[in-house]
Amino acid sequence: MRLTVTQLAKAYGFLWALRDVSLDLPPGEFVALLGPNGAGKTTLLKLLAGLITATTGSIQFDGVAVSGDNPQARQRIGFLAPADHLYENLTVRENLQFFTTLYDRHVDPGALDAALDAVNLGRRADEYTGNLSSGMKCRLSIAKWQLLRPGLLLLDEPYGVLDGEGVDLLERFLQSHCAEGHIVIMASHHVSRALKQCSRALILHQGRLSFDEAKRQPWPSFAKAFSEFLPHGESWVS
Repeated sequence: MRLTVTQLAKAYGFLWALRDVSLDLPPGEFVALLGPNGAGKTTLLKLLAGLITATTGSIQFDGVAVSGDNPQARQRIGFLAPADHLYENLTVRENLQFFTTLYDRHVDPGALDAALDAVNLGRRADEYTGNLSSGMKCRLSIAKWQLLRPGLLLLDEPYGVLDGEGVDLLERFLQSHCAEGHIVIMASHHVSRALKQCSRALILHQGRLSFDEAKRQPWPSFAKAFSEFLPHGESWVS
């Protein structure tokens, strides 16, 4: 599995949200996508997911073009965000049954129940999803993507609604997902947590890629690049 992005750009009218982004990510890469508000992180994730169309440039996943009109490619891509799509008028279990059918995954009931138990939702399997808290809905999304196993998993600020146990569940899942050769790209303002998990960091600034390096220790080049976005008087210590 390889993700190749070539000179990707997205404009909204006369405003460029993203300019000339190129990436080449091998199997098993865990990418921390960082940058200030409005840098273009969510725009990049939506482009990679095929949810919006690029103005220029191309995206290929394992040699297959990613676009909104290519369902074959989109079935191999997952997008976990605070507003991850779940059906609130279906039960917790019915949501997982629906999405595994939609993605043409053959999952036996035992595996489905095990996925719910793994995120501590087994006892709430027959409750309506609309009754869950935001954190519990995020856990359900984790169970959903555990079952679907997308080759490319995109995450947009996943930490915000999770408690400590939920964060641990998420990070264990992401590490195991990468260990299987899948690619993870996570946008987050929780920089310390993201850097502990990642194998590579990207920094977007004003729609352009200003930093792209594999993780190392120590990492003075990252500290220098990221210090521009810290509050006045603070310094970065990894």
